[in-house]
Amino acid sequence: MDRGPRRASPPAGAPGVNATRVSWHRAGWLLAAVITVVAVCGLARLRMDDDLRSLVSAGTDDFRILDEVADAFGAPDLDCIVRATSRTGDIFAAEPLAQLRDTVDRLRGVEGVAEVWSIFEVRRQGRVGGLLPVIPRTAAALDAEARAAAKARSARHPLVAGQLLSADAASSLVLVRLVPGADRPPLQPEIVGRLEAAVAAARAAAPTLDLDLTGMPALREQANRALKRDMLVFNSTGLVLAVVISALAARSLWSTVVASVPPFVGAVWALGVLGLLGVPVNVLTAVVPSLALVVGTCDSIHFIEDMRRRIRRGIDPLAVSAGAVQRVGPACGLTSLVTAVGFASLAAARVDAVRAFGIAAAVGALASFAAVTLLTPLVAALPLCSGMRLGRSFRLAGRTAGALTAFSLRHPRPLAATACGATLALGLAAGHLDADIRVRDSLPLDTPAARALAGVDAEFGGAMGVDVVVGWPADVDWRDGIVLASLDEVHGVLDRAEGISRPVSLASVAEPLPDRARLRLDTADFRGLVAPDGRMAVVRARVGDVGSRRLEGVYAQVDRELATLERANPGWRFELAGMSVVSARNLGQLVHDLGSSLLLEVVVIGAILAVAFRSPLAGIVSMIPNLFPLAVIAGLLAFTGRSLTPATVIVFNVCLGLAVDDTVHLLAALARHRREGVSMATAVRRAVAEMGNAVVIGGVVLGVGFATVTASSVPSLSGFGLLACAAVAAATVAELVFLPALLVVTDGVVRRWPAYRDRLFGATTTA
Repeated sequence: MDRGPRRASPPAGAPGVNATRVSWHRAGWLLAAVITVVAVCGLARLRMDDDLRSLVSAGTDDFRILDEVADAFGAPDLDCIVRATSRTGDIFAAEPLAQLRDTVDRLRGVEGVAEVWSIFEVRRQGRVGGLLPVIPRTAAALDAEARAAAKARSARHPLVAGQLLSADAASSLVLVRLVPGADRPPLQPEIVGRLEAAVAAARAAAPTLDLDLTGMPALREQANRALKRDMLVFNSTGLVLAVVISALAARSLWSTVVASVPPFVGAVWALGVLGLLGVPVNVLTAVVPSLALVVGTCDSIHFIEDMRRRIRRGIDPLAVSAGAVQRVGPACGLTSLVTAVGFASLAAARVDAVRAFGIAAAVGALASFAAVTLLTPLVAALPLCSGMRLGRSFRLAGRTAGALTAFSLRHPRPLAATACGATLALGLAAGHLDADIRVRDSLPLDTPAARALAGVDAEFGGAMGVDVVVGWPADVDWRDGIVLASLDEVHGVLDRAEGISRPVSLASVAEPLPDRARLRLDTADFRGLVAPDGRMAVVRARVGDVGSRRLEGVYAQVDRELATLERANPGWRFELAGMSVVSARNLGQLVHDLGSSLLLEVVVIGAILAVAFRSPLAGIVSMIPNLFPLAVIAGLLAFTGRSLTPATVIVFNVCLGLAVDDTVHLLAALARHRREGVSMATAVRRAVAEMGNAVVIGGVVLGVGFATVTASSVPSLSGFGLLACAAVAAATVAELVFLPALLVVTDGVVRRWPAYRDRLFGATTTA
């Protein structure tokens, strides 16, 4: 049916068309401004939360016994520790002993300190039955004889020897218990800072003592500072280097502005949304801005490369920037969708922090897409950035991509087999990896904090505490021999556990006493060891920084033996407690949740790609280039003898986002070029000619950015940089070498069975 003459489309440069585009750009800037204002409001509500509890909570009653012990006896994990070492080799020499007492008095006056426990607070049984200080406090300094007697008493006292005094009497510990809530923000940085200032002042006033601050609150705060400082320094350095390289490659500073500003804004938007949703920033969610930058930078480079190609053809800059959204936007949107859905699958994890990370990462992916898709064309249309100011494509990158793809297409079968075999072999190596977290890996190498931790581990058995709670029936008195016998049995359990040392309890002090003296004991003198009202006592011990994997096995053995004691003593309770116990158990679960969810993410991503490209085989084939970089990281960890930590597992997630981005863009370009009469090899060449330059440049820019982090003195951060560099290189190889070979081989197999055809595979070809 004749519908009359068709209306001709106005030319690209027509006034009406340009007016429409100008109007669209104005609306885009207005929308970006509104979103940015909302994001800034969210940033104002953003809160840091490096509380270890929130990181290891699995939504169970893990902290029930921990809080019960803290209420009844105080929490050793709230203790900061000052290690005092005499430069004379004897802490009981006149000057070191006097200076140690002055240090204790100084620490007691620090705001936020609830209690200070040192060798000066420990009491002993006197000859007439009273309790006397182990080290007498007199107006005048102790003479040599009194100091020698005090040293001998300290070496015999169960609450001093090995607990507060080293075997050679050269070092002593001062335990500084903080007020409740001081082990978490916002109090922790302030109180630890005041303690550091007090220790520094005491150090200046005590020339015969070496004083170092350690203990879990101090170590965590020092580790947080080191991580934040190094991340700021090295990320800034990496960003500057990446900008310089990008500008040199394109021979245009303005093209770098176009490539950098939208991903940066996307990271800000992602943080703002986290603030609006009330998701706290911790060691996991802190990576969301980096994830947004990685995915956003890759997408932004694809936008710029598309606009450069159109500009070389003489197309109007406004039309170029507007058309880029139609050409590149769908692939960017699909990338963000599959990445967000993949991360959202973490909602099935057991650990609360992992679920929060999944939500945050999904938000970051979507925010990055929104910022890059909206802002890149807008910034590129500005007079300073438009037209030839976008620079030129880096020919070496394009030639490199073309050479790698040509090599792949010349040897498709061997390379496809290599891709599958290497991914499988490296994946099997990942099966031997296990989670293992150490405090010292978060501390800069050879710093006072790291040395103090090593010293406390060597001389006193560790800076971390572990408790066993013993409860008894109502008809038993806390001073009865049966209570002391039960505590002795727990001592035996802990003595047999490798890695746990220095157990101490009420039995350590009361058992040697005569029955009459034992009955005169006052609970006020043992409030940290027994709670008669609650019919509980505690056996306290120390563990070193030997790693969560080893401690998890040790604690499992202790749990089994305590369960045997409970069965043998009806009406009694024997429970293992301590933050190190919860951490060892749940940090392993945290890493397991992050790791096991990766496979689910890849499967979900493959399914979405299969639907998006209307090709089930595309979803299956895409798994190999997405899994290969993850397998390379796993193989590198196994080869270097490293273990899985939250930081290393985060590299897997960042790498997956990068690999998916490149895969989607290449498949989208392939779908545009794949049609009847065009062979798969030809379509792949054309797709790589269109997208390969952006893949290589994105890999180089990100690789340089991550490479700077390897110079960090913090082992966990330098390891992150090394793995991230390997991931970027592996992802680039997977996209330009393995993916083309897999596509060609798969198409060849499909064409042998004409009954099956889909959008990408099995088309009849003439070239």
